[in-house]
Amino acid sequence: MNKTHEQLTGERIDRLMTVEIRPLNGGLPAGFVVPMYEVCRAHHGEPLSSLAARRLADTLSRGDIVFIATGAGVAPKLPQGETDGPVGAAVLARALILAFDVRVVLVTEEAHAAPVAAVADVVNAELAQEDRSQTISVVSFPLGLEAGHAMAEALMEEYRPRAVIFVERDGPNLEGFFHGVRGDCRNPEDVGHVYLLADLARRRGVLTVGIGDGGNEVGFGAVRDAITAVHPLGGKSLAGHASGVVTVTATDVVVSASVSNWGAYAIAAALAARAGDLSIFHTPRLEHALIEATVKAGARDGATSKAEVAVDGINWEGHTSFVELLRSIVSVSI
Repeated sequence: MNKTHEQLTGERIDRLMTVEIRPLNGGLPAGFVVPMYEVCRAHHGEPLSSLAARRLADTLSRGDIVFIATGAGVAPKLPQGETDGPVGAAVLARALILAFDVRVVLVTEEAHAAPVAAVADVVNAELAQEDRSQTISVVSFPLGLEAGHAMAEALMEEYRPRAVIFVERDGPNLEGFFHGVRGDCRNPEDVGHVYLLADLARRRGVLTVGIGDGGNEVGFGAVRDAITAVHPLGGKSLAGHASGVVTVTATDVVVSASVSNWGAYAIAAALAARAGDLSIFHTPRLEHALIEATVKAGARDGATSKAEVAVDGINWEGHTSFVELLRSIVSVSI
């Protein structure tokens, strides 16, 4: 069967978003980015970036509300979260506003609120210069399961989103515990249970998209056993939980990338290609500004725990170069 123009573009975008350049001298585990992608690709049977873009395009209309949940990391190393997640959420929010004239609400927890609000401010300032009526707002979850249930129900009732997207947002394992990709365990009462939005959305027939890079993030529950099989050390929990680090929380579409931000960029690029409008995708200059904004607001590099303008151990120049390459892919597709 001949592939469509959209699929060919999606193949190119997917190939780029799964280039693994994580540090080899510690930090995040290496060698499983491509196997994780292949699991998700087999599950969906087509390029992940263009699939997510198509599902969003088929769902969203002017004036709709979209939730994008983000924020990962805990004290002491990442007390206000990491640079991976908020930047991707902001880039995708911007793309959705420009493509569909929707309203986007970034959902996080209080510890991560400052970096998330910082990227929202950067994008809102740009949108204001273009006289866009729709903007990005931010809401925060309280800690703990009981409070999380109440918050999730209240947000779904108040906003009635048409789509709920997760970018680098942890989901629980079978025992209800949250983990980092290295197997470190977080106390459920010290975490905002933002993943509950995925469960509520799916029950209500609302489109859900999960974007991650480690298997512990919301979305990978759809392919949990297969992801566990390719995960470093079998995805074992350092706290001894039998089900390991991979979450049980599933989404309708799961996008696995080398860096979670890159997965969000991939969808934004696919949206730009689909619309034939490069302006929907962001620029290297905005990329640097967004990463810098998160660091100034307290976020740190998730691989090194350093307060530097970098994401997952990759310097900002690497990320701006990645954005420029994606822009080239979009440009030649239009």
